[in-house]
Amino acid sequence: MDEFQAKAFEVGEEIEPDDNEPLTGEEYLQRVKWQSNRCPSVVVADIDYSKIKVTIPSKTYFTLPPSITKCKKELLPTITWEKEFLNDFSEFRQKLQYIKLNRPKNNNNNLSPQLPHINDKRYWYIFCFGSNGSNNDIKMKDINNNHNSKNNNNNNNEFENEEEEEEEEDYENCEYNEEDEEEDEEEEDEEEDEEEEEDYSTKKPTLGNKPTMDILCRLDHVLTVALVNYHIEWLEKREFTQERSYWLYMLLSLLEKPIDPDTCSNLRSCIRRLSVFRSKITNLNDPNLPSINILFTIIGKYFDQLEPTDILYL
Repeated sequence: MDEFQAKAFEVGEEIEPDDNEPLTGEEYLQRVKWQSNRCPSVVVADIDYSKIKVTIPSKTYFTLPPSITKCKKELLPTITWEKEFLNDFSEFRQKLQYIKLNRPKNNNNNLSPQLPHINDKRYWYIFCFGSNGSNNDIKMKDINNNHNSKNNNNNNNEFENEEEEEEEEDYENCEYNEEDEEEDEEEEDEEEDEEEEEDYSTKKPTLGNKPTMDILCRLDHVLTVALVNYHIEWLEKREFTQERSYWLYMLLSLLEKPIDPDTCSNLRSCIRRLSVFRSKITNLNDPNLPSINILFTIIGKYFDQLEPTDILYL
């Protein structure tokens, strides 16, 4: 350790300590130097667990994750197909990056859907796959009833103002116009609030968005990594569908190398989940089989998440 520490000043040769006290500060440092040079780099305490009420710690530091589920050999893609697909996938990634880099920065399309916040996992799920709704019918009725009651109150106020106009025409006309302006502003605010509530908070049936080029070009690296992890987590709890495969394929096409350890772990979980789906397939004509093999090949071969010891078939 001496070569990594800066020396404040020179200390003479080391001196072995004895029963006598050091006479000078330099002699004290020489004894400390002798002791430090004989300290072991690693010290392990010898604990007698029979004398204390503590169980002996396990020698296994973590539980090994489950292995990849095996399937029938005929369900696996051929090596030739994997090589050709990986070449095509690499070219597709390059084209996607080229389009993303050369996209106009000031391309404000009013038809483009607004992206949810990166940390809002629930709204991202609704954004990608839609929702069935039917939970906020009561809230929407209350909003409509309140809106109708406010309109009735406005009509009553207008009627009262008309009666007062007969007595004081000039003054009351001015007051009536001011009240109209206030009522118009209130109605505009109510309409804006209703539009905001109908965006995501209302649980009306909505359709999910497809991973179009316009949406993909608006995703940066941090958001792409977060969405990959979100989709893998959702796949762990739900069945495999074509919509999920589309989103995963396009997000993996945007995912840049090298990937962080957390994403590597999630990709390993995804490949295990895909192997479970593939093991349940009994028919070669199953529509989900090509999508599963594509995602499995991307994660396992392109992102190198397959171990040499992994056995894929029975």
